[in-house]
Amino acid sequence: MTTPPEDPFARTPHQDAHEWSSPSGEAGPQHDTPPPPPPGQVPYAMQQYPPPPYQQGYYGPDPRTQKNWMGIVSLVASLSTIVTGIGCIAGIVFGHLGLNAAKNGEANNRGLSLAGLITGYVFLGIGLLVVAAYVVFFAVLVSAETTY
Repeated sequence: MTTPPEDPFARTPHQDAHEWSSPSGEAGPQHDTPPPPPPGQVPYAMQQYPPPPYQQGYYGPDPRTQKNWMGIVSLVASLSTIVTGIGCIAGIVFGHLGLNAAKNGEANNRGLSLAGLITGYVFLGIGLLVVAAYVVFFAVLVSAETTY
């Protein structure tokens, strides 16, 4: 015949006697428990308190997006070079300003600023090559001898 398994959480008589005896020999728990409330009084844990006052949240602009307009202006100005011919300069300026704002945490659209900056430099390079080609073309045209 087998014996039943022992309960690991069972209390022994020695533990019960130790826990319920006080140094003065009185019976009672050793741990700190609050005394029961007097009759007719609600225990502390059951007392009802008014809810804290409602604090209204701040719904202003996010400080991390205050200068996002610089990246947008950079890309739009750089792309407007196709029509205006000189928008790339504004695109480059605002692209650098937008990257600096993103680095300082004042903007969160670093990619848009970088795209405007790169586009501005590409269109500036193309524009300078076109101007150089016109200068060379007219210089060759003027220096060539004309015979009628």
